[in-house]
Amino acid sequence: MNQHHIEVTVSARKFKDNIRYIRDFVAPAKLCVVMKANAYGHGLKQLATTAVVAGTDYIGICTNPEATTIRDLGLDVKLLRLRMALPQELEESMHRLDIEEQVGTMEAAEYLSDAGVRRNKKIPVHINIDTGMGRSGFFSSQIEELKKVCALPGLSIVGIMTHFAGADGKELAFTEKQMADFYDVRTALNDYLPENLLTHTHNSAATVRLTPKCNSLVRVGAACYGVRTSRDFENPLELKPVMSVKTRVAQVRKIPAGKTIGYGSLYTTQRDSLIASLPVGFGEGYPRSLFNKGIVLIQGQRCPVVGRVSLNITTVDVTDLPKEVKWGDEVVLVGNQGNEEITFEELADKFQSVHTEINLMAGFMNQVSYLY
Repeated sequence: MNQHHIEVTVSARKFKDNIRYIRDFVAPAKLCVVMKANAYGHGLKQLATTAVVAGTDYIGICTNPEATTIRDLGLDVKLLRLRMALPQELEESMHRLDIEEQVGTMEAAEYLSDAGVRRNKKIPVHINIDTGMGRSGFFSSQIEELKKVCALPGLSIVGIMTHFAGADGKELAFTEKQMADFYDVRTALNDYLPENLLTHTHNSAATVRLTPKCNSLVRVGAACYGVRTSRDFENPLELKPVMSVKTRVAQVRKIPAGKTIGYGSLYTTQRDSLIASLPVGFGEGYPRSLFNKGIVLIQGQRCPVVGRVSLNITTVDVTDLPKEVKWGDEVVLVGNQGNEEITFEELADKFQSVHTEINLMAGFMNQVSYLY
């Protein structure tokens, strides 16, 4: 049974075009398309083949079920786990999933090396250097420990990496410092690492803003989906949003001045108003935090969300629209209508979040239609 009250659409064609643009943009560097968390809510199973056809060299994942989805599609693409792994995950991965793991502790490195020795097959790993993200990895001061990792007999060191904490911010001074610290480590380990090593530092923001310094591999998530984690920089115009979210007007009511709307009575009409009720709320992934903050498009014009966003109903003020708003009229929550656009980044800024939260909720909580 199809959903009629909300329309979440993902364009595989735009996804492919974005990847091809980025691939050419960063050449000769290799490209890892990040598709963790169900491809940021866009649909891993539906888009993984598109990523491979578009020319990605790696797919970035976090969990074994994500890797299983890709392997079950028959895709012979390299997989890179983008976080530290648990022992159970590593055992399963080595048995059948062929994931290139990252190591950021001696404990994990020795565990994988021992497994590689027992299997008589070296385990491919990427050494993670913590230059300022603060979540995982060897500190850049742990040179002696890193030399020991490079010498472990059961490991094949295929990459060395770091992750930028603020490449999407207004200033890039800290990112530049992280890069310098990383290169210092890379130089100190030069005699201990293979010649064909992949060196990778850049996420989406760094790939767009610091392209000449992108090393031999970039890990791009947001940009492949046509979005940004911050409005402090601009994506190239060629990158188009892959997802759009629409609904329809369920009811229009004349509300007198002085009436409250929604749970908690957080909005009071200051005039006689026309209020449209939409059949979506945080149960469909429209953030509850957008009460009295959100914006939707009706008739190609911006209309404010008024009152609390409920589980399955959101109310908007349509008083100022020039034409009558009717039951069933199209409403754009994210996307284009006429000459106006509401972006994931704009909405995310309104409740101090990132596009990923809205992408994930819209994708996980609704049926998704795909355009190929």
